[in-house]
Amino acid sequence: MREDQSGIWTNLFALLDSIPEDSIAITVYVLGVLIILWCWYAISKRLPAPFGGITWIIVFAVIATPTISEGPNSEVAPAIFGLLFGILTKDTPLIWSNSALITFVIGLGLITGYLWSKYKINKNMVTNSAPVKNISPL
Repeated sequence: MREDQSGIWTNLFALLDSIPEDSIAITVYVLGVLIILWCWYAISKRLPAPFGGITWIIVFAVIATPTISEGPNSEVAPAIFGLLFGILTKDTPLIWSNSALITFVIGLGLITGYLWSKYKINKNMVTNSAPVKNISPL
C-alpha cells in the first residue's frame, strides 16, 4: 500500500472510532432494511397484485420487527434472529414471543393493506362516476 493511502485509512478509522457503536449499528440496520425492502418492491410489483403486496408485508415483518431478546445489541436485531436463537436453544418462551411479534406485524400490515385497497377502490369509483354532461348540439 502506498504511504499516502495509509494516511487516508488511518484518518477514516479515527473518524469511525469517534462515532458511538449504537449509532453505527442502528444506521446500518435501518439502511439495510430500506435497501432490502426497495429491492423486494422491485420484485413484488411484477407479481399479481394481492400476492406481491402480501409478500412485501411478510418480508417487512421478518426483517424489521424488533426482537425482545436480552443482550447488549438486541435492540437492533430483528425478531427472526431471536426466533432462530430460541429454536437453537430450545427456549420456548423466546420462540413464542418472537413469532407472536412477527405475526402481529404481519396482521397489522394485512389489515392496513386491506383498508388501503378499499380506500383506493372507493376513490376510483368516486372519480370515475362523475356526472357526465350530455350537451346536445341543438
